[in-house]
Amino acid sequence: MSIEGIRTAGWPIARLLPVLLVGLVFLGMMPIIGVAYYAARSNYEASARERNEVMVDLVTRRLHAHLDAIKSQLTYIGDAISRGEIDFDNREQWSAFAVGTLAAVPQAVAFVVLPVDGEPSTFARTDRRMLPERRENIPMADQLLERARTMERPGWGKPMWAEVLGETILPIIVPIRVHGEFRGLVGAAIRATDLSRFLVDLQLPDERTPFILFDHDKVLAHPFLAQPEGIALQRARGRASTLAEVEDPVLASIWAPDQRQIDWTNDQIPFKAHWNWVNDNSFGWFYRHIGDYAPADLTVGYYAPGRESAWARWIVRGILIAGVLLMLFTAIVAVLLGRRLARPILTLADAARAVERLEFDRMPELGSSRVRELSLANRAFERMARGLQLSATYLPRALVAHLTAQTGALPVSEDRVITVMFCDLEGYSAYSNGRPATEAASYLNDLLACVGPAIEANGGTIDKYIGDGLMAFWGAPEQRLDHGRAACRGALTVAREVEAFNAERRRLGLHACRMRIGLHTGTVLVGNIGFAGRVDYTAIGEAVNVAFRLEQFGRNVPGLDEVRIVVSASCRQAAQTGFDWLPLDGGPVGVATEDALPLSLLRGPATVQ
Repeated sequence: MSIEGIRTAGWPIARLLPVLLVGLVFLGMMPIIGVAYYAARSNYEASARERNEVMVDLVTRRLHAHLDAIKSQLTYIGDAISRGEIDFDNREQWSAFAVGTLAAVPQAVAFVVLPVDGEPSTFARTDRRMLPERRENIPMADQLLERARTMERPGWGKPMWAEVLGETILPIIVPIRVHGEFRGLVGAAIRATDLSRFLVDLQLPDERTPFILFDHDKVLAHPFLAQPEGIALQRARGRASTLAEVEDPVLASIWAPDQRQIDWTNDQIPFKAHWNWVNDNSFGWFYRHIGDYAPADLTVGYYAPGRESAWARWIVRGILIAGVLLMLFTAIVAVLLGRRLARPILTLADAARAVERLEFDRMPELGSSRVRELSLANRAFERMARGLQLSATYLPRALVAHLTAQTGALPVSEDRVITVMFCDLEGYSAYSNGRPATEAASYLNDLLACVGPAIEANGGTIDKYIGDGLMAFWGAPEQRLDHGRAACRGALTVAREVEAFNAERRRLGLHACRMRIGLHTGTVLVGNIGFAGRVDYTAIGEAVNVAFRLEQFGRNVPGLDEVRIVVSASCRQAAQTGFDWLPLDGGPVGVATEDALPLSLLRGPATVQ
């Protein structure tokens, strides 16, 4: 089995390591950021609910304090009349009592006595001055008496416009019963202007503007209505102002149809709230419907600009945004760190691929790493690569490549049809005789440096060097059908290299030897030959002997060519067409005629496709 499939399986570490690091970062940081955001949001919502509830309660309590004192005073009066402490028919006593009542409750602008039988009386004041008692008809007297007749205790009336005062008033009615008999009523009026001034005196913080509405869309009290301009406009209209008439576009938008719910509100909070856009700014309305003054339908509250809470909201969002940005930054750092950590492993993988292909010259420099184990692995791999490089030097490169590509057992010996080549130099023994060994070896190595790559470039396997010659074959260890053609092409390539090498030496005045090559195609035993301690991958058999005899027969071939290539009939048949052949007469002794003869001299062409 080839290791190719194993090599390509799995994730690349340059992708896997960053993904794992980013995953760990997200897994570790997301709960923390989520808890921090949830806690900040919860704290903000709780704080906002509490703060706005306090503000709504403040306005509500101040309104109760302003109105309930009058109700308490009139309730006391009604009880005093019922107990007989005050004579309901004694006007002089009423006059003295009315003055005292108005003095005790400065919120009331007028005091009214309306008997069932008799003339009504009105006690009023302007600022701090008490007006004398007036006996005049009271508007809606019959309706007031009718309503008081049905009341068991003091109650409130609907806000109405008082022509005498020139403003809206909020009336309170106390039914008078003496010995169970309905005798009339006493009442008081609270000026809406005083309520507006009371709202101004609240001085709510952070640009909060309070208001009191009635009948949903009418304004009972507003800071603008406490100003001279607001009072004058309302008197000119002769009625209570609507939302659109108080010169406050924000309050006028309170009941806009596209109301938006505030995030932290729910059904459990004791007030209502929503927000909306007014022009280009956002505002929030916080209010409560007051049922204590029925039939007056009062809505008490305030509004505030959205920028008041924008900072707090952005702090909460900022925690989430900062957390996300921190996660992204950490993820980027994790990716860069993962790639940096993966770099030496990738380099090691590139080196392993280069060694696998026996391309030792392309193996990258591993160097050292700050990770001890990687440094140890790099050094061990470099030593292994050097050993394998030496093995590829002493063993056939094709064999080494074939063996390193296997994942199973070593290849077994088998009969196979291959093409065998023998090469030998003519006159080398005479040349080396008497010369220094280094010079003779240098010449031979330089020549073989041209011959060896030419053979391997054409798919041949160099089996062994025999003195000044060598043996090579095609078709093993990798099987190929065109081994005869590849061998002839390799022989021609060797011939060109030797011719160029010899021409250069002769140009330099040096000695050059001619070469003989024998090629034969036949069946041999190819595989591991030897014992367990020393095995040689080689080919043996009669076809090998024939190739050797063909190389020797080249001595008898006349001519001055630098390389003579003698080819058997079986090799010529395996090579097929495309080559130039020169028939030869005779043949080496011991060669079967049907296998090796007739012989041919391979002459070209120089380039074979």
